[in-house]
Amino acid sequence: MIVILLRHADKIAPDGLSPAGKERAKLLARMLGDAGVSVAFRTQFARAKETLAPLKEKVPGVRIEEINTPAEESSEHYAQRVAAAVLALPADAVVAVIGHSDTLGPTIAHLGGGPIGPIGEHEFDKLFVLFVEADRPTSLLKLRYGAPT
Repeated sequence: MIVILLRHADKIAPDGLSPAGKERAKLLARMLGDAGVSVAFRTQFARAKETLAPLKEKVPGVRIEEINTPAEESSEHYAQRVAAAVLALPADAVVAVIGHSDTLGPTIAHLGGGPIGPIGEHEFDKLFVLFVEADRPTSLLKLRYGAPT
């Protein structure tokens, strides 16, 4: 399984994407459009929805699944739920996970990728790729995409 994880694109208050975020979301769609992503997970927030909108437009068959995060839920518990949903998919799936600065690290850890370090409040260009195989250790690739933040 290949799991592509990233924080939503650049935001503006209260919950939308900035012009730079909209450009980053378009770039993401271009990058992942031919990658075989069949499922994408995201939260209920507008910035997560808007980050995936260009990919959905480019690949209409991609299934978008919303995993809500209540305000009182810890990012650790949320990450466990996301990881469980990802791991329930077929072993040959290519999956995208649009998270938040406080959920990406725990999600990656629950998928076997180990620690990634903190993601700053204004960091939107980090992209992580996990290669998850049942009989091998999970491999983690750390990338940056789009304009540096």
